[in-house]
Amino acid sequence: MDDIKLNSLKMDRRSFVAAGMAAATALGASASLYGCDNRLSETSGEGTADAPVQPVGEWKTIACLHGCGTRCMNQALVQDGVVIRQKTDDTHEDSLECPQQRGCLRGRSLVEFEMGADRIKYPLKRISWSPENPNGELRGKEGYERISWDEALDYVADQLKKVYTEHGPRSVFMPCNLSGGRSTVAPLLNTLGGYLAVSDSISYGTYTANTEYLGLSYGGECMVNDRMDMIKNADYIVLAGQNPGWGSNGNPSYFFRAAKDNGAEFIYVGPSYNVSAAALDARWMPVLPGTDTAFYIGVAGEMLRMENESGNILDLDFLHRCCQGFDAESMPTDAAVPENYAGYLTGEYDGVVKDAAWASAITGVPAEDITWFAETMKKDNNVILSHGYAAARCNGAEDLPQAYMAVACMGGHIGKPGNGLGNYYVDRQGPGGVQIVSTGDDGTGDVELPELEPLFDPAAVEGTIEDDFVNGLEVWDAILNGKYQSTGRCWSGVFNTPVERECDIRVIYGGRDGSGRSVPNSSKMPEAMRKLDFVVIQQFVPSATTPYADIILPDLANIERDQIVDNGDRDREMVLVYSKVSETPYEAKSDQWINEQLLTRLGYDPKDVYPLSEEQQFFNKLARSTVNDGNGNPAPLVTITEEDLANWGVEGAPQEGLLGLEELRAKGIYQVERAFGDEYDHIAMADFRADPASDPRPSASGLFEIYCDAKADMYNTAAMAGETYKPYPTPHPQTSDEGYPLLMFNTHYPRTACSDFNNVVTLREACEAPVTISTADAAARGIEDGDPILVSSPYGKILRTAAVSACIVPGAIDVPNGGWPELDEDGIDRGGCPNTLYGGAPKGMGVSGYNNVSVEVEKWTGGDLTPDYESQLIIGPAE
Repeated sequence: MDDIKLNSLKMDRRSFVAAGMAAATALGASASLYGCDNRLSETSGEGTADAPVQPVGEWKTIACLHGCGTRCMNQALVQDGVVIRQKTDDTHEDSLECPQQRGCLRGRSLVEFEMGADRIKYPLKRISWSPENPNGELRGKEGYERISWDEALDYVADQLKKVYTEHGPRSVFMPCNLSGGRSTVAPLLNTLGGYLAVSDSISYGTYTANTEYLGLSYGGECMVNDRMDMIKNADYIVLAGQNPGWGSNGNPSYFFRAAKDNGAEFIYVGPSYNVSAAALDARWMPVLPGTDTAFYIGVAGEMLRMENESGNILDLDFLHRCCQGFDAESMPTDAAVPENYAGYLTGEYDGVVKDAAWASAITGVPAEDITWFAETMKKDNNVILSHGYAAARCNGAEDLPQAYMAVACMGGHIGKPGNGLGNYYVDRQGPGGVQIVSTGDDGTGDVELPELEPLFDPAAVEGTIEDDFVNGLEVWDAILNGKYQSTGRCWSGVFNTPVERECDIRVIYGGRDGSGRSVPNSSKMPEAMRKLDFVVIQQFVPSATTPYADIILPDLANIERDQIVDNGDRDREMVLVYSKVSETPYEAKSDQWINEQLLTRLGYDPKDVYPLSEEQQFFNKLARSTVNDGNGNPAPLVTITEEDLANWGVEGAPQEGLLGLEELRAKGIYQVERAFGDEYDHIAMADFRADPASDPRPSASGLFEIYCDAKADMYNTAAMAGETYKPYPTPHPQTSDEGYPLLMFNTHYPRTACSDFNNVVTLREACEAPVTISTADAAARGIEDGDPILVSSPYGKILRTAAVSACIVPGAIDVPNGGWPELDEDGIDRGGCPNTLYGGAPKGMGVSGYNNVSVEVEKWTGGDLTPDYESQLIIGPAE
């Protein structure tokens, strides 16, 4: 077995390039499979200045399945099994009616991301680890050795059998809450008896609570009109905490720009005037982080004041027919609290009038801007209130979804052309609208699976507890201290009274795990990982967690898999079909193969868990995909012949569709061309607006509940720090930690998508991820643009470079999301991970409040900082 160096976990730029060259030499031609070398000499024909030589090869659409949600089209040119270049969508001329699905910087770096020199090629074992002596204190400090798949699988199976039989499933922990990670290994662990999981609000923040109680859909998704309506009919578009130009690059910004070109005016609400706001010439409402709820309550108060003074502001008809609890007339007869929102706004219950001056004192937004915003929300304007989730990722933001909804309801900006309420950042339509292209399911739900006995004896060890989840803020403390508070699963709105529970976590099984970066209190992660009995990670490139694994199982990269984008409820106008670029040149295996091998070793029949092959599942998704014919009838997307079935080696039936199976795979995309006013045009909730009883919202009343007892009961039950909540929205101000007067938020940054892409040197060099600080705050601290700075909180410290700007509110700093922690011997994080600064006990519903963290900033005097693009985390062959 060859030792593999970890070097904790640094490799300089020269060595990084050399490692890639060495790998290519060692593996021969196939090693440069993903090197993206431009070998244009390997072509046929002669080129000219007017017609350059085109390389021979096959363009394949490759998978970009990462955290932005946009799902753009990226293609790789494959020549003799070698990727020699990438491009984005050029399958047709670009237009608003049929836009190209263009990739961003991240998408155009897919090959470097998934197949660079840091690719995990073989099963690996930490050098000093053994079943008898795990030497956990050396996790993250030593290298790895290559082992065979049989050895790796035997080790993992033995350790799983030991922990389940001796300690039970609550000793097995999956710290990553991202769906991709869960789906990787959850089928295996659920078969064995379950595992202890995490309840973390992550991206959606307080929108993960049961927003259906309010009459919204989950997360406020899919509630907006068709994009063609937005472009044509909107007068004003509010971007609440959104930055699609960075977070969801591609068509979202294109459509917003088209709306602007057609006369729409944009308003941006957030703590920094970001690139999207600038590109759209938006009017800025500069709120301090975490004060957005108070801003929208102040707006509502101003709308009510102006209505009472001069009228023509509120849509009283909509408020009284389609909403509950705005005023005495619309209150439910069984209200638990005899108070309504209008009474609260006018100070009837607490003696405080919620007007522009009140909101300005809390948010920092000038009172005249709040008044202007409120007047703009009047019923005669066509207003789309779009939102991201940044403002909901704040402590104290529990009532933000309801406060924002109330503003939309007061202006009646729901259910009519040019208006809308929802997260308008990718092309989505409202529930009950036109499902244009629908992807099929994989067919596994058609198979009845047997009940399987767990691996442990319930009479001997404790099993899982229903709705037992560790809050995201307590992940590492649960391992270190053996206890945590459990309230249920926040992302489904299932809450219980907080209960302190004990645990004895001994094993972490991470599938594509990025918890070393994504989980708060990341400075505690190394100590927690070193306490465990066993850590196994299933991944294709390293993450911040990988160096702490005992066994690393290399799974296939996304571009090595045949896949189809699951449109779900997004009602998209196109579907992407991804083709693997070639068979992997390494020893990586699919997640299903890995789990099947482990199931066999643990005494199970894999067919009882995975009844269908991966090829059959992929085929089923294609065969079951449909296109709406414009009259609400789904028609098959693909034609399937008997020859197709024979060539694929799958079960199925011939069918007639719009294009051939292999034609779709070769093209990689099917897209419906739109037209303004076409049969797919849709006004979300128009039927509800016309007759609420015939098309009720998911709330108990079937209306939008500005007064909602169910919401208040949910939050008052789950409040983790003793907070109290009214049935209508109220602010829940947070106090800064003493000595830490600034508030940190973290934007989605162009070089990363959550944990992904931070390993791409090209992106790190192009986008250096400085910390943005206001001109006033920088001057007060003697900081100039480009200075190295130390950012501190009660929970950790990071080093970055300062970007001094007038485009961020005084009192706030922006630490870009996505950085991996790199803790030095002094405990300072030189990787710039925001979660190194965020910690403490959970509050409210247990939201992960990444965006209003108390910090302080000072100029760093300990020497120059080494740019992070000059190093690379490598878990690969020894030099």
